[in-house]
Amino acid sequence: MFKYLNLNPKKRIVSDCTVRAFALAHNISWYKAYDILSEYARERCIVIDDTSFIDDFLSENYDYICYKCKGKRITVQEISELYPRGTYLITMSGHITCMIDGVVYDIWDCTDKYAWRVWQIK
Repeated sequence: MFKYLNLNPKKRIVSDCTVRAFALAHNISWYKAYDILSEYARERCIVIDDTSFIDDFLSENYDYICYKCKGKRITVQEISELYPRGTYLITMSGHITCMIDGVVYDIWDCTDKYAWRVWQIK
């Protein structure tokens, strides 16, 4: 299930999905999430909206299931049905979203996209 939520403090529709998803998953402000992610990115000389950035950052901090690595094509909606409880970050081509208790929170409905990796946060 999808539910619209924009944690951007200015309610802007911009490419800040990494910050929005991370903030929601950790129940912190957008600004705090931006600071955490920016510090990590600065240390590695990479930008926070680079796909490899978020994969590296999350892999260092959380366990994950890699569906893309296994050659499986599973949608974000199917992930929500497989994991109806808990907090997860889900990456897909060019995007990351947050799912809490089977509900995908984002500024657009990405539930039909194929999941690459799924990290359990809580």
